[in-house]
Amino acid sequence: MITWMIVVGWVSRGVLVLLLGLSVWSIAIMFDRFRVFRELSRRDLSDDAIQWIRSKDWAELARWAGEKKGIRCGTIRAALDVKTADPELIDRAVRSFIAGERSFMEGGLTTLATLGSNAPFIGLFGTVLGIIQAFGVLGNSQYNSTAVMQGISEALVATAVGLFVAIPAVIAYNVFTRKMRVLLSECDSLRDLYISCVSEKTELPQVGR
Repeated sequence: MITWMIVVGWVSRGVLVLLLGLSVWSIAIMFDRFRVFRELSRRDLSDDAIQWIRSKDWAELARWAGEKKGIRCGTIRAALDVKTADPELIDRAVRSFIAGERSFMEGGLTTLATLGSNAPFIGLFGTVLGIIQAFGVLGNSQYNSTAVMQGISEALVATAVGLFVAIPAVIAYNVFTRKMRVLLSECDSLRDLYISCVSEKTELPQVGR
């Protein structure tokens, strides 16, 4: 009985260590995704690009796409690199670029979603183990109420830590997912506008690197 209670106690502590490790992992992913989205969504004067596309100022558009950084100008670079006005080829090139960027942006988001949905259950598991340990003390003929209450309070800490891991992960996942949707939507709009304005007779310049 004593050996079994010792095992339960160590497993309960192991759950807390696991949750703390998951918390550090989650925070590291958040900082990494923040850096990634900051780089991808940096101000690259997309409003000017829209005006250049509408006015068919391809030289200025190519200069902008070659000098600036960000996913929007990357979309225009992908379109200009086709060196043709064929809508289907442009669409394929831009879709391929966007698919690669989407895969890059999604890195770590699945982990955040998994932590957000499962961390509370891991914490609950630790709480259950802690309560089992507390009741084991209660079944001892030499127990005292202080030890039992202390055991239950320590058990509830696991649930609190689980929520501490899950809530920021869910919030971060929703924020980054929304940022990704907005960026991809803007890229789709630029692609469609470019295709609608470019013509077969257009002489497209070389994108500067």
